[in-house]
This record gives sequence, C-alpha cells and structure tokens, in this order.
Amino acid sequence: MVELIKTENKSKPEVSISNQIKKFAINGLYGFNTIILIGMGRRLGIFNYLYEKAKSSPSSGKNNKVIFTPNELSENLNLDFKYLDGWLHLALECGIFEIANSGKKILKTAPYVYDLLIDRNNEFYIGGTLGAFYYMAPAQDILIENFKTGKIWSLYDLPGDVMKDIQERGARFGTLVERLFSKKYENFCKNIQKQGTILEVGCGYGFNLETWAKKYKKARFVGIDIDPIGLTNAKKIVDINNWNERIEIFESTIEKFTHSFKEKFDLIILNQVLHEMNTDENYRKGVFKNLYSLLKDDGILLIGESMIPDTFAPKKKFQLFDITHKFTEVKASLFYDEKSFKEFIEATPFTKANFIKEGGDSIWVIKK
Repeated sequence: MVELIKTENKSKPEVSISNQIKKFAINGLYGFNTIILIGMGRRLGIFNYLYEKAKSSPSSGKNNKVIFTPNELSENLNLDFKYLDGWLHLALECGIFEIANSGKKILKTAPYVYDLLIDRNNEFYIGGTLGAFYYMAPAQDILIENFKTGKIWSLYDLPGDVMKDIQERGARFGTLVERLFSKKYENFCKNIQKQGTILEVGCGYGFNLETWAKKYKKARFVGIDIDPIGLTNAKKIVDINNWNERIEIFESTIEKFTHSFKEKFDLIILNQVLHEMNTDENYRKGVFKNLYSLLKDDGILLIGESMIPDTFAPKKKFQLFDITHKFTEVKASLFYDEKSFKEFIEATPFTKANFIKEGGDSIWVIKK
C-alpha cells in the first residue's frame, strides 16, 4: 500500500519532471564521469605529469593553465593512444580540459583545474577528496555484502593507495580547520608559533601534520597513530623536510602514550578522528580523560569533525560531503551532531566547549 504524505514545507517550489531528468540523467552523469576521469587521471600519472611540467616550465603553468598534446602524454607516460584519446575526449566534454589550438591538436587545463585537481600544494586543491570518492565504486561489493549481513568493515582493510587518498581528503579538511582556528584564536596561535608544543592524535599518513609544521615553523610536534603503514608515510614526510629535530612520530594508542609520555601540550589536535574511535561511550570518555591529562592548564583541544544531524532532522544547509562521509563509514563509526557532542563533552573532565562555525567550516575548541 502506498500512503500519500502531505508535504511539510508548502513554500517549496514545485519540482517538474524535466528538473528531475536534468538532475539525475544529465548532472548525475557529468558528475559520475568527472569522478571516474579524475581517479583514472591520477592513477595513470597524467595529473602528476602535468604538475611536474608546470613546475619545470613556468611558462607552461602561466595563469594556472598547463598546455600539452595527446602525443606528449602518450609518449612520456607510455599510454595507448586510442585509450588516451577516449579519456581526453570525455575530459573535454566534462570541462577538465579545453582545446588551445585545434589545428595543432594542443590542449590546456580549463580555468582553475590546475589549482583544484593538479597542484597538490594549492590551498584550493581537492584532488585528494575527489580521488577518495573514486574508490567508492570498487568498494560497493563490500558494502552490498555488509547491507545483507550487518558486518562491520574497516577503512584499514582497503589497499594502501586508497587509504592514502582518503587521508589526503582528511588533510584538506584539516587545512580548513587550521585556517578557521588561527583566525579566531590569533594570539594563541602567535604564541605556539614561537615555542609551542603540539600533539596530533591519529596523525595517519602525516598530511595534516605537514600542513601545521610548515606554518608553525618553531613549534615542536608529536604525532601518534596505530596504523604502521600510515606512520611509514608520516616518517617519510618528516625525513624529506628535515624535521627530525622537532617532530616525533609514535605508533601507540592514546592510553599507552599517556602513561609513557610525561610532557604536556599547548595544543592537541583531533582531525576527523573522533568518529573512527571505538563507538563505546565509556571508551571515548576514557580517551578524553587521557587527553585532559596531556593538555596544559591553559591549553586547547582542537577538534575538526563532521557534525551530522539525524536522518530525519530538518535540512538546514548543504551537507553532501558530511553525509557521504557518514555513508562510507556507517556502522563502524559513530558521528555526533552539535547537541549530542556537547552532551558528551559535559560527561568528560573538560569544562568549556566552544563550537565555531563560519560558512561551511566548523571547529570545536575545548578547554579545561
């Protein structure tokens, strides 16, 4: 039996069949193909090649555009020309590239594509985020099985290159967290810039740690995680940047680290880590008790975390990325909304929790 339900929002404009066709058939296909193109472009080395070309030849990347030819890509990357031609044609249709010279068959990156998808050091880079979404396709067989069995799966079961892309996505979020935090707590950040001590819990592959270390050049850092593969990459980042004197990396749980490390920190960072912790509430309270003991009396616990409302809560804002995050990690993770997280903090030793939101970015600043 199909029950007709009256709409709760009468002011909402009526949606036509043509609107829905455009949404699902046209926009959906453009979006799907764009994700596939980006994922393949990264795996085939095309985007990396364009990045290196722009670095070695400033004129090539002038005005944030890279100029190249299909033959150039085929020869330098040893790619079959016909397959490459099909990929490039679809990339032109989806707006990743543009034709620079039709007669000479020269292509160029579309406006801002170099910043968004190719230049890994650009503040607007989202290639890692979109690259992580690309891997949802091969993961769907696991998800289908879990729908039927209720089995819990872990992100750590995924191949290393997939985890690396997921970590890059988290690092992008971490950059936004740092930007908002330094804006709202300018004096605090000036002090840790001089001689601060910073702990990142769940530092993973080290991408977020790298962002902070590059900005806070005189601060000392400690990163901990339980994933040995991720920590190997984090240690490589430390070595490449010659940061061994001011950054330490440990494979440890927060409980073991708390008992073995006696130093206290000015700032403790949890960037997209909280939801991945053991979902038992008492376990999480224990973690926050440990964090409390590691923090200086005037220190700050900074949490960057997706605040996700209940499924049937009234929709108030754009939350596609946050809800996609929930979908990809459902069952194994536990997310909070603003109200439930504040209630959780009230059950820990911390006494102050300030939720700061600006546009689509938000942080929790927690104090003793």
